[in-house]
Amino acid sequence: MKYFQQLTLVVALALFTFSCGGVEGEAVTSDEAVATSSDSDPLAIVYAVDPSTTQVLWMGNKLIGASHQGTIGVQTGNIQFLDGNITGGEIVLDMASLTNQDLEPGNGKEKLEGHLKSDDFFSVETYPTATFSIAKAEPVTGQEGITHRITGNLTLKGQTRSVTIPAKVSVENNVLTASSPQFVIDRTEWGVQYGSGSIAGIAQDNIIKDEVGLQLNVQAIAPAN
Repeated sequence: MKYFQQLTLVVALALFTFSCGGVEGEAVTSDEAVATSSDSDPLAIVYAVDPSTTQVLWMGNKLIGASHQGTIGVQTGNIQFLDGNITGGEIVLDMASLTNQDLEPGNGKEKLEGHLKSDDFFSVETYPTATFSIAKAEPVTGQEGITHRITGNLTLKGQTRSVTIPAKVSVENNVLTASSPQFVIDRTEWGVQYGSGSIAGIAQDNIIKDEVGLQLNVQAIAPAN
């Protein structure tokens, strides 16, 4: 737990530095949803995602001016593991837990969080959860910090699109860890259009970039023997 807290602090202070050019990270394009199954192979070990040590880190910025970063908590989930590879699973995000980390309480933090949860962005009252359902994972060699590329369906604001994300996967002492380097998705592909530069007539200083940076830190526990 202490290690995870230290890791999160390092990520928050270091990896979430925004450049003037925008959010950094591997661009991940989305496609039509792919087939997934809720049934696990009977031989697979089903690891239960630990919400207390699992977190999604997000980042976004305007074309001119402010950038922001924060976290989204995990409600529940599982990861299926067989023969050294992830074979399936699902992670359910608690969108109501979305927080901002760079603003102080009483100085814009609550206003930004409320706006992000509103219908302008993620419509949290209507869509209180988002999910990532895993279809497959493919081992990767020769890429520093990456052991797998995980393909699955990301359902956000009621829309489902498939993505393939880079990840480092390891298992030690009955704990499965899957962490991703920073990667970038286009929010408009899930219908989050507010402030997009594609909207006609919007002033440049009001444009919010379509690119949203994400990083996943997942820990899951093997069932007791």
